[in-house]
Formats: sequence, structure tokens, C-alpha cells
Amino acid sequence: MTTLEESAPSRPTESAEDGRSLPSDPVAASHPMARGQRVLRVRAAGITRRLLAAIIDALLVNAVAIGATLVAALALGVSLPGSKEVGPDFVLAGLLDRNPMALGALGLLAGMSALYQIYLGGILGQTAGKRLLHLRVISSRGRAPGPLLGCLRFVALLLSLLPVGLGWLWCLFDRERRALHDHLSGTYVIVEDR
Repeated sequence: MTTLEESAPSRPTESAEDGRSLPSDPVAASHPMARGQRVLRVRAAGITRRLLAAIIDALLVNAVAIGATLVAALALGVSLPGSKEVGPDFVLAGLLDRNPMALGALGLLAGMSALYQIYLGGILGQTAGKRLLHLRVISSRGRAPGPLLGCLRFVALLLSLLPVGLGWLWCLFDRERRALHDHLSGTYVIVEDR
């Protein structure tokens, strides 16, 4: 179990079996908590639930982007490819040929992903996938990250995904179950009480 001090931007601390808070920072261990500070006890989310939430979010954003692209293609009278032509090589060929529909679709997907993660994940603290699986993104103060941390978290998420998703594997070995983008943005993904 992880704890957060509500009035100070410190790192969460682990909780011992007897209920005591164990500071993750040895310097903080020498300073007693000031009066009036509340300790928020939270449970860090595991990689399985986080990946399932990310898959749900990716499916949702991709479905909306593909639907909008199809509507735009039909409205503009662009011929749609057959089922045998659709695939990763079709999209890559469209990008390399600088096909306006392929570039527009990729731009739409990138923009929708950014807005989705920044608004829902950053400002509200929950995307649709996280809400479905009872997860929440919080800052070190125990609240939703906000727009600036949401933007930073999205950029860090891209960096976390770039090397074949290795940034996600970080939470397998991290004591606080934080992935690379969580560390870079100063956020935590917790299991929300039902």
C-alpha cells in the first residue's frame, strides 16, 4: 500500500504490515510530519490492469478516428480500399506517398490521442479504460494531475512507448509500480476504492 501526504509534494511512501508509513526518501524519514497533514493511503495499480485499460483506451480512440476518417472519405468522394488492401503496409504506403487521406487520418489519430490523454487522464484523472477498471491517475499531492502534468504525462507516455514499450516494463520492477512515464511526469496510477 502506498501513502501520499496531502499538503506536501513528496513521494508516496510504502506502508508496513503494522500500519506504519515507511518513507521512500531517507531524508524525509528524519523529519516528522507536521500537524495538519493528512496521509492518503492508496493501492498502486499493477501492470495487468493498466495494460487492459490502455488497450480499451486505444480501441476506443482508434474506433472514433477510423469512423471519422471513413466519414471524411465518403464526404470527399475518396475511393475506399477493399478489405484485402487494408493493413499496416497500406497505411505505410499512404504515408510514404504523402496521400492526404493517410496523413489526415494519422494526424487525426495523434490529435485525438493527445486530447483524450490530456483531458481525461490529466485533468479528470481517469480515461474510459481506467474508469472501467477502477483506476485513477494522481499527482504526488493525491489529486488529478491537471493540464500541465497531463501534457507532460502524454509526452512521457510517447517516450515510454517508443522503445517497443520498454517504459511500461519498468513498473514490473518498480517498488511503487510506476512506469517510465509516471516517473517522468511525477504521477501515480492507483486502484480506486469502489
